[in-house]
Amino acid sequence: MSFDLNLATVCDHRVFRELVLLNEDRRSLRMSKPLAAAANIEIYASDNLLPRSMYTIIYDPNTISVNQPRMVYLRSKWKSPYDFFEVSYVTIKTYCPKCIGLETIDDISFNSRGLLSEARDELLLMQNLEKWTITEIGSNPFHGYVGTSLITLIGQKISDGDFLATKITQEITSALQKFQDLQAQYRQSGRPITDGETLQSIENIEVRIDENDPTIMLADVTVIARSGKSLSYTQSLRIRG
Repeated sequence: MSFDLNLATVCDHRVFRELVLLNEDRRSLRMSKPLAAAANIEIYASDNLLPRSMYTIIYDPNTISVNQPRMVYLRSKWKSPYDFFEVSYVTIKTYCPKCIGLETIDDISFNSRGLLSEARDELLLMQNLEKWTITEIGSNPFHGYVGTSLITLIGQKISDGDFLATKITQEITSALQKFQDLQAQYRQSGRPITDGETLQSIENIEVRIDENDPTIMLADVTVIARSGKSLSYTQSLRIRG
């Protein structure tokens, strides 16, 4: 049975210790992203965590919008001219600098026992397929056949959406077929590999334009594992409009 570190982690949309400027009133601090939850905010002055009694959260009086942003407001003017301020807070997912609204990030995570989370069976298959999709072909010096040429499409203008959709579909299909052939060789050689981590078939690849951003094309990929379970993932690609 194979395993890998689980890299698909649910994003917490947390901005960690963002450097912010103390405004001219010596009381207000404005973050660069909208504040989603006031309860999870932490304020540091020159590396010292401020107690909640020293500040409050208010709506920014200088901004008028449907979603009026909030800001930190110190209960008294800050006297020292030498301190610097940092703020840790949770932002809205569409403004998150880590996941850029995708809700997941490719990073290691730890389980409740403090051990690195592992991917096995269908989760491992899903992770491997995504790796083969986003890896630039030829970038791995030991396995140059792994990956796609999707990176060459980044920044291209969408002058012919059908052509781009066909190209993306071909690239992903070719990569996954090579992955499937490699797994077949593993099984023939007697290497232990579970049905859950084995790609049985590519069911569908649908390429579409993101309804919220016309410069992004999305490829929805559906496959079947040898265990019989259906798996799906979406690959995004930013193209010029």
